Amino acid sequence: MPPAAGTWRGRWRSRQGEATPAQAGGTAGWFGAFPRIEDAFKWPWQGVDWSLGYVAFLLYIFVVTSYLVNLGQVAIVAAVIGVTFSKTEKWKFPLPMVLMALFLVIVAIGFRASPFGQKDWKPFEDMVKVFVITLVSLAVLTNRARIRFYLFYYLALYALFPVRGGIFNWFVYRAATQGRVAWNHAFENPNDMAALLMLPLGLCVALVYTERLKLIRNAALIGIAAIPMIIFMTQSRGAIVAIGATVLVYFLVQGKGRAKTIFSLLAVAVVVGVFAPSGVWERLGSLKAATEAGDLTEANDSRSAEQRFEIWKVAWQVHEEWPIIGVGWGSYPYAHAFYSRRQAFKRIAGGARDAHNTYLTVLGETGYLGFFLWTAMIGAVVVPGIAAMRRVRSYSEEYANQLKMLLLALLCFGLAGMFGTFAHVTFTYTHLALILAAAQVATKEVDDYEQGRAGPRIRAARA
Repeated sequence: MPPAAGTWRGRWRSRQGEATPAQAGGTAGWFGAFPRIEDAFKWPWQGVDWSLGYVAFLLYIFVVTSYLVNLGQVAIVAAVIGVTFSKTEKWKFPLPMVLMALFLVIVAIGFRASPFGQKDWKPFEDMVKVFVITLVSLAVLTNRARIRFYLFYYLALYALFPVRGGIFNWFVYRAATQGRVAWNHAFENPNDMAALLMLPLGLCVALVYTERLKLIRNAALIGIAAIPMIIFMTQSRGAIVAIGATVLVYFLVQGKGRAKTIFSLLAVAVVVGVFAPSGVWERLGSLKAATEAGDLTEANDSRSAEQRFEIWKVAWQVHEEWPIIGVGWGSYPYAHAFYSRRQAFKRIAGGARDAHNTYLTVLGETGYLGFFLWTAMIGAVVVPGIAAMRRVRSYSEEYANQLKMLLLALLCFGLAGMFGTFAHVTFTYTHLALILAAAQVATKEVDDYEQGRAGPRIRAARA
């Protein structure tokens, strides 16, 4: 049924000078332009139906982004209670969540079966918490108003903490590790920080497409310039390569407006070129020289590239030794320390190290079974996301572009995952949930719009 006069869509119709269903006395023929919440409310917090579950979910995002308060578990419990006893929010178990639940079963089996397993269940418990908060996000991100505010809120947190911290560490405190900028906690490693900044970078571009208010658009444009600058300051070659590949994909799928996009990219490139340290170009140049010579030892990067390649060889050996269920979730460093002692590997890869590759880590820790479920879960998010993007494009180019930028941000993050391990990171799954929620909301909006515009005759024919 079309929206009632009391909802934000009804208020949108009133502001457009059109009759609501209640005023018109029916549903057929009252639909005009596709309703957009940005046309009904100027600020992102307007029109949001607040609830305990939604507020607790926002609190959890604040905790894992800022690290100011230790209230993560409190937020999860409050969110679960809020969703369970809510009259409007319901638990949802779409295909991605079913696959994630099966993945947790494989994790539990492998965790206890492997001799490299730890003495406590903390890695498994952490993954269960991620599963629960992902369920919560799907339960609370149920309409356009909530998704809109969440995007604004998420970017504000990143601006206040990781982005601000990176800028201050570089320009104010001069606190850089070997000339590479980082922050703390989940962002204390420059490579990890660079990869984790790709998700908010995509959200900044998404806001530019959808928002009408100049203040918000300008803030998003500042983010589009500042975040790539910080990524280059991390000197993460994997992240820079991932951004380049994603930009190429963007041009391939971009239907129109390429000239404007090129101008915007040139503007960002100028900002990055001015502020990026000289070490960035030296690291990229050393890797290029080593690639052309066919010998990673030629790279003038303190043997970083050579070490990473040797670590990947150990990771693949770990997977070959434990191909079915892996060495156990969170246990890869212990397995790496054991297998890297073999004479087949160089001593530079020794120690309890991370695999520096998301996909090799999932393969090593959960085997083929876990890897299949994990990648299938991501595919079960991407496929409906693309379908929703194509469907909503006929009615709202802005919302279609928003979904496209969410998907491209995931692609960029996934490419960076070839050089870092992010299967244990909460942001990976909250971004997947955001894509799925945005796809579901867009699909429902199109369904409501088409049913209302079609009128009783077509709806009866469909029935």
